[in-house]
Amino acid sequence: MIIQVLQLGEGVVNLQGREEPSVLELESESAIRSCNLLQYNVFAQIASGELIVRGEITAQFEIQCVKCAEFFSTTVEDSSFLRTYEIGPRVETVDVTPDFREGILLHVPGFPLCNPECAGLCPRCGVNRARNSCDCREVKVDLRWGALDALDF
Repeated sequence: MIIQVLQLGEGVVNLQGREEPSVLELESESAIRSCNLLQYNVFAQIASGELIVRGEITAQFEIQCVKCAEFFSTTVEDSSFLRTYEIGPRVETVDVTPDFREGILLHVPGFPLCNPECAGLCPRCGVNRARNSCDCREVKVDLRWGALDALDF
């Protein structure tokens, strides 16, 4: 989103709109797929030679669950977006798109789960335990080092 500084004037201006998912520059092999537009509802004002932009930005994503590897839809929101930009007498426009991208991507969960009770994949056969069951037995743990686990330092 490009803000026309000369058109702001005095006071606070509300800016609402949408950006294309391409502004997020997601890689095609990423565990995150955008499935909707990036939406913003921000307020812009000029104060003390700076452009202040604050508000909220929201995006709808399809994210891959880290346990079962299935994609699920989720909304990511930065409800406290705040950036300042120094503007001189010759600055006519300010592009806030890179900051929108950063604000959204920093709020994407680091360990995304499709649901808190996700059973994940079976470590032996790879079946998705949320959809199917398997007959695999639990792997017995090698207890040769078990005595070290009991030590209390």
